[in-house]
Amino acid sequence: MAESVISGTILARGRAFEGWVEVRGDRVADVGRGSPSRRPRHRAAFVAPGLCDVQVNGAAGHGVTEGSGALDAIDAALLPRGVTSYLATVITASDQDAAAAVRAAEERMDDPSSPVEGVHLEGPFLNRRFRGVHPEGLLSQPDLGVPDYYRSPAVRLVTLAPELPGALELVRALRSRGVTVSMGHTGASAQEAAAGHRAGATSVTHLFNAMRPFNHRDPGVAGWALAEPRVRLGVIPDGIHVDPTVLAVVARAAGNRVVLVTDATPAAAAPPGTYHMGDVDLHREGPRVLDDRGTLAGSLLTLDEGVRRWSRFTSASPAAAWAAASERPARLLGVTAGLRPGSPADVVLLDGEANVERVMRRGKWVS
Repeated sequence: MAESVISGTILARGRAFEGWVEVRGDRVADVGRGSPSRRPRHRAAFVAPGLCDVQVNGAAGHGVTEGSGALDAIDAALLPRGVTSYLATVITASDQDAAAAVRAAEERMDDPSSPVEGVHLEGPFLNRRFRGVHPEGLLSQPDLGVPDYYRSPAVRLVTLAPELPGALELVRALRSRGVTVSMGHTGASAQEAAAGHRAGATSVTHLFNAMRPFNHRDPGVAGWALAEPRVRLGVIPDGIHVDPTVLAVVARAAGNRVVLVTDATPAAAAPPGTYHMGDVDLHREGPRVLDDRGTLAGSLLTLDEGVRRWSRFTSASPAAAWAAASERPARLLGVTAGLRPGSPADVVLLDGEANVERVMRRGKWVS
C-alpha cells in the first residue's frame, strides 16, 4: 500500500497550523502538528483538502448534459484546479435530456478517477419570474408530477422554489431519501422560505441571484437566510453576480455558513466565444457569460479562483476561505471530506498565494 507524508501549513476546518498529513492508499491515515516523525516526501506552503463545487453546469467548452466525452473534458479542466468533487448541475431541460444527463453522471460516479460526486437538479420547479436563463416553456410545478429521473441515486442536491404548489411535499420526500434541498430561482417571502426550511430545505442557491430582491420591509429569501443560523448560503464569489461590498457584508453576517460555488458554464476554462448549455446559447463577453437576452447565465469562475476572490473581497483567511469551498459544501451533501484520519485522500498543495501547485485524488497524484 503506497504511503506518503506531506508537510506545510495545514488548512483544516477553517484553521491553519504547521503540520503534516500522512496518506496511505486512498485514505488520509493521520494528521499531526509540528514536524512529522518521518521525512516528508512533499512540502508546500499550504496543504488543503480538495475543493467541492456543488454547482457546475460545464467547463472547457462542454456542458454536463453532453455525455461522457464532455464529462471527461470537464473533469480534466477542474481536477488540476483542485476540484476533487463536483456535482454535475442539470438546469431545466426536457425530461428526456435531463434523464440522459442524470444517467451519464450516475455511471461516472462509479469511476474512481472522476470527481463527479453526483447530480444537482436545478429545475424544473422554479418560479417563472425568477427563471434566469432557464427555458420558460419547460418549467413546471411539483403538484403536476415529478419526473422519474428525480428518483436516481445520483441526485444529491435539488434547487426548487418553495412557494410553488406541491413544493413542500416534494422537499419532505427528497429529504426522506437523503437528498439535500436548496431554495432558489424563487419569489418566496421570508415566511415561505421559513416554511421551506421547516419542510427540510437546508440551503439557498446563489444568494441574491434569481430571487426576490432584499428589501428592509420585505426581506424575502435573501434576508431570511442571512438571519437564519441553520441555513447554508450558496454564494458565487466572482464579484459580478454579487458586488464585492455585498460579499463583505455576507461574510460579516454569515461567513461560517457560506458555501462558495461557481455556477460554472461551458465558457469557464475556455476561450472567448459562443457556447451552449442545453438549449441555451451563451456568449462569453469580457468577464461575463450572457444569453441572447443579455441575462447573466452562470459564470467563468473555477473554484480555486473563487476562493482567492472571496479571500480578497472579504479579508477571509486562507483557511476560512478554503473551508467554504471544500469541507463545508461536502458536509452540506453528507459527503466525507477534509484532512482527517479515514477521509478520502483528496489533497491540494498550494503556494503562498493559494495557487494550486499539485492535486491528489483518492491517494493518486492527478496533476
